[in-house]
Amino acid sequence: MSISTTYYPVGQHTINVDEETKARFWSVAGNNLQFTWFEVPSGATFKEHSHDSEQITYVLNGELFFKIGDSIYKLSAGDSIVIPANIKHAVWTEGSLALAVDAWSPVNEKYN
Repeated sequence: MSISTTYYPVGQHTINVDEETKARFWSVAGNNLQFTWFEVPSGATFKEHSHDSEQITYVLNGELFFKIGDSIYKLSAGDSIVIPANIKHAVWTEGSLALAVDAWSPVNEKYN
C-alpha cells in the first residue's frame, strides 16, 4: 500500500483572491478533506450560497457574521460554526478585517 503525503512549509502556500469579495485565501486538500485560511476585508460579503461540502469555520481574529435561515450569528475570535452541506447561508464582515480558517468535506472546489 502506498501512502501519499504532501508537506506545505510556511511561506509555500499560494495566496489567491476571491473575485467577488476580495478575500485572500490559501488551501490545502486531501482526497476528502480541505483546510482553507481566509483574510476577509472589512465590508466584504459572501452572498447567499450553498455548496456540496459540510463547512466548519473557526474565527482567528476579527468578526464574521453568518445568516442561516432567519438566524444571524456573530462570530468573534475563538468562535466556530458548523454548516451542513447544501444549506443556504451568507457571510460578511463589518468594521474590521477578519481572519478565519474553514474545514470542508468533501473538498470545496471553489477554494481548492
